[in-house]
Amino acid sequence: MEEAPWRRLEKNGAEHVHAFIHSPEACRFCDVEQNLNGVPVVHSGLKDMTLLKTTQSGFEGFLKDRFTTLQETRERCFCTSVYSRWRYNQIRNVDFNAAWKCAKATIVEKFSGPYDRGEFSPSVQKTLYDSQVLILQRVEEIEIVMPNQHYFTIDMTKMGIVNKDEVLLPLDNPSGNITGTLRRRQLAKL
Repeated sequence: MEEAPWRRLEKNGAEHVHAFIHSPEACRFCDVEQNLNGVPVVHSGLKDMTLLKTTQSGFEGFLKDRFTTLQETRERCFCTSVYSRWRYNQIRNVDFNAAWKCAKATIVEKFSGPYDRGEFSPSVQKTLYDSQVLILQRVEEIEIVMPNQHYFTIDMTKMGIVNKDEVLLPLDNPSGNITGTLRRRQLAKL
């Protein structure tokens, strides 16, 4: 048995009703590409930011075929390990630290919703896209990957214990790897 180091999300001293972040919170990275006599292209990002919400997540109404094994649900745990990489549209006079913190905070806030009540996530895809739209207001291009990491409530009634979604079992079965990239449309050069 292992104990996972989860911490309840907190903002301005208020704890979230059902959303958590794994410790350590995220790994920060940056890469720069530059061709001879060219302008540097700067990307920043975060990876291994594992988030979990124990309620207010679902997935239904999706396309099904004979290979579909996933059941529709309006209530499930939503856990993912976020990878995100964004491209800056300029590199002079940029507060890279503030931009990184803003991107991280935006992803966390779209994932968890308001701290006093949360927010329903109809799918990982919708949460990923909504995060990208907000971040795209500040950067030229944003890529986010949110793999599904399934957790299920363990039935403890045979032991005479009522599990109120406090003891969860992670599954190692294959799950979806949801990926999206958004970039701004280039304006015409006149």
